[in-house]
Amino acid sequence: MFYRLMLVWMLCLGLAAQGSVVIFLRHAEKSSKRTNAELSRVGQQRARRLVERLSPFRPIALFASDLRRTQQTLEPLAQHLKVPLQLYDRGKEFALGESLLVRYPGQTVVVCGHSDTLMELVKALGYMEPFPEVDGYDRFWILRVATSGGRVSLEEQRQGPVPPNPVSTRPVLPP
Repeated sequence: MFYRLMLVWMLCLGLAAQGSVVIFLRHAEKSSKRTNAELSRVGQQRARRLVERLSPFRPIALFASDLRRTQQTLEPLAQHLKVPLQLYDRGKEFALGESLLVRYPGQTVVVCGHSDTLMELVKALGYMEPFPEVDGYDRFWILRVATSGGRVSLEEQRQGPVPPNPVSTRPVLPP
């Protein structure tokens, strides 16, 4: 029994030594300026494309704010990974950030938020450098928190533009 407990303890230490990763992004393009606007057609395409970009990170938890567009942004990824989407209250990003490192040590999680709230999440995770203005919809950030010393690094990646819908080349027949 003692050896089994030691093995589990060493395994936990090994996982924690890998450090925590929080990938965060702004929701995809929205359909209007309404408070709880849904994604536009382009935003839906971007959300589907996020699957190929974020799946390789193998996140174990996905968080979206209580506004529909963030949920729609992560729904294709949640379905693909078979990971439930967890909701948080918009404006409570700091509390969410503080809890992530405690709840998911040595793991990867994804958080989808808003251009005016992501900075609070970054601060809560210990990144104190100036953070770029969050404009556009094609970027996501990978924040790594090293277990030893708690060093925090941030890497920005771009998803790129969503390609336009293919135009039909079928001939139009006269009436």
